[in-house]
Amino acid sequence: MSPTLKRIRWRLALISLVALAFSLGSFFLNQWAFAGSDDQCSWRLEHGRIIIREILPDGVAEEAGLLEGDQLLAIQGHRFAATPQGLAEAQRYINNRREGTILIYTVARHDHLLQLPLRLRKPVGLFQVALLLNGLIAWAVSLLVVISAAERKSARHFFYLGSTALMLSGATGISGNAPDAAVAAILVGRGLVGALLPPLWVHFFLRFPHPFPLRKNRRLLRTLYGTFAILAILLAALGIAITFGPARAAFMGAHPPSPAVLALMRLAFDTVPQALYLLAGLAGLGLFLAGFLHTGSQARRALVPSLVVAAALCADLVAMSLLQARYGDSLLFSRQKWVFMVPVPLLPLTFAYAIFRHGLFDVRKALIRWVTYFAVLGLTLAAYLGGLAWIFASSLSAIPPGWAGALVGLLALPLGWMLRWLLRTIRRRFRRDLATAREAALGTLHEPRRRFSEEALLRTVADSLQEAFRPQRLEVLPVDDRRVILPAASSLDREDHPVTFPPQPLLLPAGLLRLARENRELVLGLGSEEADWVREQGEGFRKHLDALEAQILVLLMAGDTLHSAVLLGGKYSELNYGREDRELLREVAMAAGLVLETALLHRRAVAQERLSQELETARRIQEGLVPSEAPAIPGFQIALRLEAALETGGDLLFVKRRPSGRWLAAVGDVCGKGLPAALYMAQATALLEYATQREEQPMEAILAALDQTLRHLMGPRGFLTLGLAEWDASGRFRLARAGHPGALLLEGAGPEQVQELAPRGRGLGLRPAAGGDWDIQEGMLPPRGWLVLYSDGLTEAMDRQGNLYGVDRLSAQLRRLWAIGSPRAACEAVFRDVGAFDSRNLDDRTLFILGREA
Repeated sequence: MSPTLKRIRWRLALISLVALAFSLGSFFLNQWAFAGSDDQCSWRLEHGRIIIREILPDGVAEEAGLLEGDQLLAIQGHRFAATPQGLAEAQRYINNRREGTILIYTVARHDHLLQLPLRLRKPVGLFQVALLLNGLIAWAVSLLVVISAAERKSARHFFYLGSTALMLSGATGISGNAPDAAVAAILVGRGLVGALLPPLWVHFFLRFPHPFPLRKNRRLLRTLYGTFAILAILLAALGIAITFGPARAAFMGAHPPSPAVLALMRLAFDTVPQALYLLAGLAGLGLFLAGFLHTGSQARRALVPSLVVAAALCADLVAMSLLQARYGDSLLFSRQKWVFMVPVPLLPLTFAYAIFRHGLFDVRKALIRWVTYFAVLGLTLAAYLGGLAWIFASSLSAIPPGWAGALVGLLALPLGWMLRWLLRTIRRRFRRDLATAREAALGTLHEPRRRFSEEALLRTVADSLQEAFRPQRLEVLPVDDRRVILPAASSLDREDHPVTFPPQPLLLPAGLLRLARENRELVLGLGSEEADWVREQGEGFRKHLDALEAQILVLLMAGDTLHSAVLLGGKYSELNYGREDRELLREVAMAAGLVLETALLHRRAVAQERLSQELETARRIQEGLVPSEAPAIPGFQIALRLEAALETGGDLLFVKRRPSGRWLAAVGDVCGKGLPAALYMAQATALLEYATQREEQPMEAILAALDQTLRHLMGPRGFLTLGLAEWDASGRFRLARAGHPGALLLEGAGPEQVQELAPRGRGLGLRPAAGGDWDIQEGMLPPRGWLVLYSDGLTEAMDRQGNLYGVDRLSAQLRRLWAIGSPRAACEAVFRDVGAFDSRNLDDRTLFILGREA
């Protein structure tokens, strides 16, 4: 899970839960629990009579024998006044009956009185079903988009639109039989949808497909959202007042408001809101068309399906509105208008495709993944809705409708958690494992044969990134001062004429270059939402990058110098590069920068001198890193010496005073010999120098930092052993060991006065990574006591017979020399004795003696 998705996951879950609970609960209440019964015929007033106007074909009214033109006299013996109030009362009388109830209709037909039995039904509102399915599809598609591209604001905005569209399906109808609490909740939800959907629609197209500057205008956005929020509050308040307040009696009583008052209210609360909603819809479509014309040819090709579908849906909705105005009272039209909702799911699908392609993502690579996503979502929702239908129809029919509606909403919780688990499982299935990508990206950077050739190193970087991410485009670009040279590209203009972009330099801002020098790397996103510095240099550069379909620019630094850049296109089977991917790219850039720096140093050395002169220079450099003289410390005597077996070596010797006055000493041994080992030793010394100046960093943290950094710097088989000691003026010391030979503590010349200190600890930089568990051993160095650190070059020295010098002989030699009382004389004597014993001199030798004065 990317950090951005991890940060917003609970927000996504809460919004999804609210939208699902509201839409499914409202659908259940209005279309199931409290759906009104129907006689499948409509009436009209004519000359003071109630006349049957229309009968639904194959409906219960037709089966009962009712005909259009019959005069309704009574229902089940109840007579109703031939007034609008009487018609409404008759409709409520029918709606309040249970499904299957048989009512006797008394009608007059050609001066004959007829009594016809009619069985009531509760028909399924196909239009509401279509709205719910469209809302679920919009929400599911937007959820998949935001899961795949949580870092992109347009993806998150698209999810908010999809969730609001899902809530819209539950806010369009209210059953007359629903309890007051359910009606109030639906009215509040309707107000929330009215307040959010129009401004979200306009705001989305301010951002996508072209980022208009108005998207950052806070005053405009506050006005936009505030206007529709106030309008929604007024409409919700009016609806609640008419439904529950004193205004209900005025509208439902015998003396309704005058036609002038009704016309004024219709203007204020119907015509004006509808006009504002229509204006918001047209504004969003206008922004979409303007953004379409502003984008490049590749993005326009991805937007064509959305544009075509949007135009077709506009025509579809206009046709439905015209037919609604002409045949709005028709019972047959109201039952069949759901067909106009059939093409609506194409809108979120095409916009999701456009968002993917606008991010320069090859949709074909992930087609199987998305098909799997949709299959899982569809099957889960079908199982959920089908299970609810079976449960309520078979065993829970006795539950009160209100509690049943609440239960439906609560059951959306396990649905959400199930979808979360399934989506995470599928994502892990199709997404490349980060550890695999890391191994592919960093594994070959540390091969010694590539470290001294810039061309080989850059080819290795390109091959590693190709294997790790499989981008659609990968190019290593040259750099001229602050300018990255973009390669040639071709595209199409707005009239589909071919356009060629020659190579041109892209200037890096000074602030970005300074940040790259500080971090020794920089990974830049090139999307239109995060690279305003590109657009500031001209629209031509933005079009050039769009033609290249570039997403990421990685700057490779050699020290403080910008060496080259890597241009990356769309990523392996993913929408874009997440935070974890960018962190991995930073690691690659830093590791490549360190090796590049070494390669540059090597090239310069070879250009100046021959190989022997280069090795001599490297030897002098290493000797400069090793203390040549022991520092003067009051109350202590220090002796130290390092001898390399070759011109350069891999042993480490370090002594430094910390800001608090405590001293830190280290003896280490890098795996290998010669120049590579010397380079690693130099890097480890630099890391120790940096850690020593950080007073708050204890020895455990120093070892952990060295372990992690060296693992990235060294090859797969490289490591460093280290003995680390810290002491203060009182003689109290702390000792740590990372795979290194143990230290010796001498308190006298007797065998029992020599103690080997070997706290547990793992070598540094070893693979695979694991906890070091470095133990820290504390003690007090007594007066005239010695603390000795050494490398295995001393104890593993071998004579002609194959005998090792060994720790026992070293200990005996130190005990014999302890009586002299001079650590420096003892150090020189040990090296003379080992030199006389060793017949081959194959390893570096290091010795450090800390002696406390009497």
